[in-house]
Amino acid sequence: MWDELVGVQQYWNVPWCCIGDFNIVRFPSERLGNSRLTPAMELFLEFVEDLNLIDLPLEGGSYTWSRGSDRPSMSRIDRVLVSHDWEEQYPDVTQRILPRPVSDHFPILVEAGGMARGKSPFRFENMWLKTDGFIDRVQSWWNRHSFSGTPSFVFAKKLKALKEDIVQWNRLEFGHVSRKKSQLLETLKLLDAKEGEFGLSDAESCERAVARSEVENLLSLEEISWRQKSRMLWIKEGDNNTKFFHKMANSCRRFNYLSFLEVDGVIYEEESEMAAQVVNFYKNLY
Repeated sequence: MWDELVGVQQYWNVPWCCIGDFNIVRFPSERLGNSRLTPAMELFLEFVEDLNLIDLPLEGGSYTWSRGSDRPSMSRIDRVLVSHDWEEQYPDVTQRILPRPVSDHFPILVEAGGMARGKSPFRFENMWLKTDGFIDRVQSWWNRHSFSGTPSFVFAKKLKALKEDIVQWNRLEFGHVSRKKSQLLETLKLLDAKEGEFGLSDAESCERAVARSEVENLLSLEEISWRQKSRMLWIKEGDNNTKFFHKMANSCRRFNYLSFLEVDGVIYEEESEMAAQVVNFYKNLY
């Protein structure tokens, strides 16, 4: 089976997502009461590693199959495996088990965009510091705001106003980075093709040099941003690790994602209900 799936992946080199009952677990911990790594598990592990697949973490439980008896048997033999380029298209993908009405298998829901909730909080981006004149802009923004009141009140109001200035500037400066990068890459592609056929004029050679410089700058800023989101700060900048940082950031988001809350034995899954329970908890606490 593993050889056949490898052949499928090599024949169709496209993003793919493989879902189903694999009838084998990856690790002993995925089968209740098991502590031995079998040769079949090792072959499954090799298949996942050789194809560089991502085994999405399971939410809502540890097992996907169970059979009730005097000695219950439970295991995780159903799963979702995705390629890295598939995850790049659906960075917010999650998988969770649903209630089991009849079958021995729990249904699995794969949801793309399930982690995108609410308004993103303000975070300072390290890549802003690489932009010429950013420090001077911050200083001018800070000095132009004036409020009256206690020192702590004035400080809080100026911070809030400064945040809005930075958000607006960031939207204008970096809001269309992906589109700009695509346009520059297309320009480079056309100029490279023209050079091979007819050659380039001095003006076109200069245009290509400027485009390459802008692309390199955008790629550098993109890597800095994803490095910060991934929290892999021990890896230095400039090593072309953008994809790695991207994958680690997605992994962190899944780890921090809250799919449900259990309060006094009651499970809440709706976003509004979970928010209300969190607010109520801190109201009672303080």
